[in-house]
Amino acid sequence: MSPHYYPYLRGKQFDLLALKELVKAGHLSKNVIPVIEPVKKSKTLFQTLALLEDKAHPFYLIDNPRAGDFLTTDGLAELALLATGHRSHIVTEAITSQEVLSNNDHEKSPILWIAESAAPLKESDPEAIQQGCFLAVPEFRILRLLKTSQKLILSHDPFLRLPRNSYYREAPPEVFRINSGRGDTDFSDFLTDSRIYYEQGYPDRDLSLHLSYLDTNETVWMRHFVSPPDPEDLQRTQKDKFLLMMAETQHFFLSETGSFREAVPITQGLQLLLTAYQEERFPGMGILRKASIMHHLETISRLLENKSSS
Repeated sequence: MSPHYYPYLRGKQFDLLALKELVKAGHLSKNVIPVIEPVKKSKTLFQTLALLEDKAHPFYLIDNPRAGDFLTTDGLAELALLATGHRSHIVTEAITSQEVLSNNDHEKSPILWIAESAAPLKESDPEAIQQGCFLAVPEFRILRLLKTSQKLILSHDPFLRLPRNSYYREAPPEVFRINSGRGDTDFSDFLTDSRIYYEQGYPDRDLSLHLSYLDTNETVWMRHFVSPPDPEDLQRTQKDKFLLMMAETQHFFLSETGSFREAVPITQGLQLLLTAYQEERFPGMGILRKASIMHHLETISRLLENKSSS
């Protein structure tokens, strides 16, 4: 049985656009099940949810986000309706067996409980734990309390988040996910975000891209590409920086792979970047974000499809 991947998306515009475009193009396996924490009440959010429904692509929508536009009485009531059949809930208080069984009986899929703290789990009904499906932080106390759960998905936070893009010049490629050898292990991560939510980033002198690839053992790696140092006297434009960064990116992904790295298929997201580079234009910061998310999702999607067919 092929594993499932539960990417955790904060519902930002370009993250949702990445998801929307992949699903619309049919480039995302249904083994990739996005978990969306909606922080912005936007047209893009509603369009993405409608498309996922229309394409019968599985997803979860968190009905009690920790931040954002829905944190009002009316907003939470609206989310409760939107999440019907795809409900996920951050565990902030004890869970009762009645809650779990009622949701399991009436929803299209069982509610996905997100466990980030041991305290409410300790107070929960044992039967609720046994019957529940959980996405959990891999922390010892939480895992001990959830060892009898019906389903447990570990939520990892592997991305190396540094305060400035220039620092990534010194960062080697990092292991993003190790192939455990178990073909049935479901997993989750925050893509190129972190577990800590940031409302927005800050302007940076340097451009960066964080792109995933596979080695020959199907371990997922993340490589950091950064525009070259920009002394003030050179006065490089964003376009100049992008083209210099993409020269390295194109060389890495399209050159001979050797014995360590698998040949990298040209994903829809990577093609967006390569097209902009070949046309010698800077596509904008939002497109860089969207393309990198698309590339990562499609890379994992193809990995899972290969496992499913093997």
